[in-house]
Formats: sequence, structure tokens, C-alpha cells
Amino acid sequence: MTKIEIVIKALEDINAFDVLVFETKNKTPFFDYFVVSSVTSQRQLQGAINHISQDLSGNNFPHPTIEGKASKSWALIDCTDIIVNVFTREDREFYDIEKMWVGTEQLEINKAK
Repeated sequence: MTKIEIVIKALEDINAFDVLVFETKNKTPFFDYFVVSSVTSQRQLQGAINHISQDLSGNNFPHPTIEGKASKSWALIDCTDIIVNVFTREDREFYDIEKMWVGTEQLEINKAK
């Protein structure tokens, strides 16, 4: 399983929704993917942080750096070449950060549910 597949699966496992994955390899030299997702609660937000961290570590990838561990509405999970943003629905609508990637290719996410 690739690193991005592990991240997407971790988000699916905690029932994150409206997951968008922008392929940024040709847009920035700093990371290859920019992920935006939504959750319904602080508990689910913490679950996303824990799940992504554990799943990456369990597959021999470095432990990510996390901003917003104590936040009730947003976390940024820096997996070096993948940046993951997890928002509550309200904060995602307010900040609307995916607008900065308009025109950027998105990965197709197949949900096997």
C-alpha cells in the first residue's frame, strides 16, 4: 500500500467525509499531495490524527508532525510529502482552503463500501 493510500484508508476508517486529494507534484516542490477532509466532532478529529499516525508508523513511514492536536475544529497532519487537513464541517466551509487548488488535478478515491 502506498503512503497516500494509507492516509486515505485511515480517513475512510474514521468515517471522514468530503475527502479531496489534490496531486500537487507539479505545483509545489514541498509536497506531493494536499488532502482536505471533514469530520463531525472533536472525537472524530482526534481519531483521524491517531489513525493516520499509527497507520503510517505501522507501515514503516515516519511519524507525522501534527498542528492542532488540542483543537476542536481543525488539525494539520504533515506527513512530509502529504499534507492532510481535517476540519469540522463549519470550519471547512469558513476557511474554504480547497479554493487555492482550483484547477489542480485530483485523485479519484474509490470507496469500497
